[in-house]
Amino acid sequence: MIEQSQHWCAGIMRAHATSFYFSTRILPREKREAVEALYGLFRTADDLADEPGLPFAQRSAGIAEIKRTLLHIHDENVESDAPWFLAVRRAFARFPIDVRDALRLVEGCEGDLVPISFATMADVERYSAAVAGTVGRTTMPILGVADGDSLDRGERLGIAMQLTNILRDVEEDARLGRDYLPRAAFPGMRTEDLMRMLAMRARELYCEAAVLASRVPNDGSRVALLMTADIYGGILDHLERRGFDPTRGRVFVPMPEKLLRAARCVGRAYIGRATIK
Repeated sequence: MIEQSQHWCAGIMRAHATSFYFSTRILPREKREAVEALYGLFRTADDLADEPGLPFAQRSAGIAEIKRTLLHIHDENVESDAPWFLAVRRAFARFPIDVRDALRLVEGCEGDLVPISFATMADVERYSAAVAGTVGRTTMPILGVADGDSLDRGERLGIAMQLTNILRDVEEDARLGRDYLPRAAFPGMRTEDLMRMLAMRARELYCEAAVLASRVPNDGSRVALLMTADIYGGILDHLERRGFDPTRGRVFVPMPEKLLRAARCVGRAYIGRATIK
């Protein structure tokens, strides 16, 4: 049963997070399984918030059930038929993941149940901290560091990646009735210029997380962390090259470029300077 749950989580990650899935293949098995398990959980919550075909009450109840299950994730007497449950419970048993961070993420997804827009940059970063900074915080203990400063820097890395996602998905989010750009704080500013501003902030946060790679063990964790940040940085590079035009379709990093970036990250991890760029 637990292997079925693990297989389900890995499949969800492979289907929906190609860059993240690619960069975590180098992790040792237990770490890789834990990352996949958390992704399966978080994707379930995110999909409930995003699914327009389900009634609001059903989506809200689904997220509430995820929160109830997480609250008892360490209780072996509590069972759930959620496909992610057994894999996630094993991840929490193996690594010192704070369940409060996982709950914050689910609560952040809950905020997406209704059409959303943000007035200020601080609003955007608060939301990003809830739905992605928490991913950074839950992932760092899996990779091998759980001190306060590393968790905080992991949160900044997650926020940077979420800002990158926001920039990549401007048109798609608009179709769902969501606008994550802080338009009210900058009335009259063009969408492209707002996007450029968010990209600059994302790059600042990537830099603030730079030292994390040198803190995690060099068992594949260092390479995985470098690759994840580098490939997401590639999304920013592609957006910048096309002038942050949101009408030109979703940006992605092609596989040949991913392989080149991966090779550079291996070099930095083992023979160069292990810092996130």
